[in-house]
Amino acid sequence: MDKIVFSSSELPAELDDSRRFKLWRDLYCANFGEADITRQPDRPFFAHHEFMQIGAIGLTRFELTLERIARTPRQAAADRRDDFLIGFNRYGRQLCTQRSRELDVILGQAIFYTNGEPGEALSERNVAVTGLCLPRALLMELVPNAEDLTLSLLDLGSEATAHLARYVDFLLTIGSVGESDGLSGLVQATLLDLVALSLGAKRDAQELAAMRGLRAARFRAILVAIEATFSDPSFSVHDVALGLGLNPRYIQNLLSETDANFTERVMELRLQKARAILTSPQGDRMKISDIAFACGFSEVSYFNRCFRRRFGASPTQCRGGHGSGGSG
Repeated sequence: MDKIVFSSSELPAELDDSRRFKLWRDLYCANFGEADITRQPDRPFFAHHEFMQIGAIGLTRFELTLERIARTPRQAAADRRDDFLIGFNRYGRQLCTQRSRELDVILGQAIFYTNGEPGEALSERNVAVTGLCLPRALLMELVPNAEDLTLSLLDLGSEATAHLARYVDFLLTIGSVGESDGLSGLVQATLLDLVALSLGAKRDAQELAAMRGLRAARFRAILVAIEATFSDPSFSVHDVALGLGLNPRYIQNLLSETDANFTERVMELRLQKARAILTSPQGDRMKISDIAFACGFSEVSYFNRCFRRRFGASPTQCRGGHGSGGSG
């Protein structure tokens, strides 16, 4: 699904800060779960919340002038949400409490906790967090002792945790993951593997996550990055490397072990998109040059040559689905 953005800037401008906060709090609790929320009393109210669902996993990013957010036993029992959560602290400092445990979470740290039990977070300043909502059943298949880890810090020195943080940021930046070719399933598996490794999954679960683990997680993250951005004419392996914190040569080597390297994958996606447009009703009304540019080609003549080589027909011949090219 596409990313949902819920921001205080969308509230009626004529409301004062107190009324804007109350309206935002009511809307937030109605959509994301009941909680006691108080804002910073000496700062103008601001809240920005982003949420996207990938398979059974939720990704979130929020910034707000928060003083306190808490879930009481009644609230935790009322909506029956029992998912686990991971939050990466992007700003300020929070004092978090759950199960009679207390953690002082500073800038840059990541915390693991549960939405199914009462808890509280206090902040001295504004709050900025990115994170994941993880179904209990899915995570406990890989990390059977997840319950025991409630309200603990993740090891930021772990490569898996660092990659998880970058991957969450990347997914929230692109804003959606398509269902084609099981892409959302691949992304969900990647996230679960990285979370399991970050939490120190034990025995068989650790071996399973490690086998699929970082190498497979990086590979799936690379595929998602390519599919998300291939239509940009300036897109290159360096863009993927920068977004995922990997070395360009590593990406090239990893892809070369599969059935298609970086250039071949990008070309195939561009040509398949072009053919889909050409054979659609909308394609009849578009210029060939506009279709080529929309799919990431910067030269029409080059696009025509590549298209004919791939499908055995020119782009013009493929209009309306009459081309004779293969579908592989």
